[in-house]
Amino acid sequence: MTATPRRLAIGSAMNVANLLVTALVSILMMPFIVHHLGDRMYGIWALVAAVVGYYGLLELGLATAIRRYLGASLGAQNEEESRRVFNTALLLYCGLGLVVLLVTISAALLAPFFTKRPEDAHLFRLVIFLVGLSVSIGFPIRVYRGVLEAHLRFDSAGAFDLLSVLFRTALIVPALLAGYKVVSLAAVTLLSTTLWAFLYISFAHRTLPFLAVDWKYFTRETARRLFSYSVFSLMSQMSDILRFQMDSVVVASFLGLALVTHYSIAGRLAQFYMGTMQAFIGVFATIFSRKDGARDHAGMKKTFFFASKLSLCSASFMGFGLILWSKPFILRWMGPAYSDSYAPLVALVTGYIFALWQAPSVHLLFGISKHKFFAVMNVIEGLANLALSIWLARRIGMLGVAVGTLIPITISKLFVQPVYVCHAAGFKLSEYLALAGKTLGVVLLALIVPFAVTLKFAVPNYKVLFGIAIFSASCYVLIVLRLAFTPDEKRLLWRGIRPRFALKAEAPQIT
Repeated sequence: MTATPRRLAIGSAMNVANLLVTALVSILMMPFIVHHLGDRMYGIWALVAAVVGYYGLLELGLATAIRRYLGASLGAQNEEESRRVFNTALLLYCGLGLVVLLVTISAALLAPFFTKRPEDAHLFRLVIFLVGLSVSIGFPIRVYRGVLEAHLRFDSAGAFDLLSVLFRTALIVPALLAGYKVVSLAAVTLLSTTLWAFLYISFAHRTLPFLAVDWKYFTRETARRLFSYSVFSLMSQMSDILRFQMDSVVVASFLGLALVTHYSIAGRLAQFYMGTMQAFIGVFATIFSRKDGARDHAGMKKTFFFASKLSLCSASFMGFGLILWSKPFILRWMGPAYSDSYAPLVALVTGYIFALWQAPSVHLLFGISKHKFFAVMNVIEGLANLALSIWLARRIGMLGVAVGTLIPITISKLFVQPVYVCHAAGFKLSEYLALAGKTLGVVLLALIVPFAVTLKFAVPNYKVLFGIAIFSASCYVLIVLRLAFTPDEKRLLWRGIRPRFALKAEAPQIT
């Protein structure tokens, strides 16, 4: 039990480190890739990425169900049930991988519908086939990732993801320098996915040898249980695609392929922000399932309020940094020609801040199997997002696409979701609002110095911006830790970071 905070802290840190390295590599690589490919070819690559992103729907939301039921069976030390869940899920995902491959072939044949020029259609067809094959290989590996997450081995999963990113980057650079174009990016993606799959499979079977592949453990009852849970996860994924992955298609359709590259700068920075925060907070999802299984309502409430504080404080600072520092950063990173990506970035990040304030509540709902209303609300939000983005794109261009994302998120995350979550979990809404209000008050106070320093010193210079970020983060953390967190919560944070030197007083348990 006492080792759990440490394990979660390492896993969370590894996930965040992986996202940060991915972001850093992407930031450093993007000007290099755009320079070697040009706006048109990079637009093809971005469009393929957007189309392949829709393949997430074919996963049918099973990933959350696997984590939910594998976590419960592993926590109960029920090896027989673990084998049933693992083998049933693996067989289902192998079938889904074949479906992905068939869809990829269909998308390749329909290439002329995605592009306007015949030569673009030929490139699109080849690139999407290679990338789609990579995705189909990766589908069954999602089961192995679920196994490691249910076993609280977020650290190992993050390490494998990091190795895959570094391997992919090490191949992309010489390929582009040698004169290869967008097809080489797709081929490198396929190779790195193969390595990633090997690492997951070999480690998972060494760590949990009783989870051997044996189709006799496949049961229809287990499959029905997984699907009955996952159908609402699928609805949430559909809404996420409408919110986060349709923008490139809208821009390409109404504004042209060249502007896809410009908009993708804003979208990529915003998505890395979202991904980093989800990696940081996502480790709580399994904890909520375990609390629910143990019928520990008081412990669940304490964990939720603690996670909410972490999310409010961290999401606010990272969002502040993106809004205040991104303009000079983009000027230095990509050049003045891409400065038009800043306005969409501000709109996207603002909406993501509101969404990430509520990140722990999403994990709570999925952890206690009360995610149906959330799924329906997300679908409505996603449809509104798409309709507004199309309407506004024709009127105010790229900014309109981003504003179409901002408006529905603001309404659902600030006014609807908190009310429902507190009702579903049995928490008092007034207690949650008081906690959120006090925490955000501290956040605003802690941001005064970073805001003043940014206005005074921010310029398009990497060293200056990095120095401002470090100084601002130091000032911010000192104030937030002092005023937003209780002594017990600070002990818990310290225990997760440095257990040897943690204070001996008992900290609140989260398992």
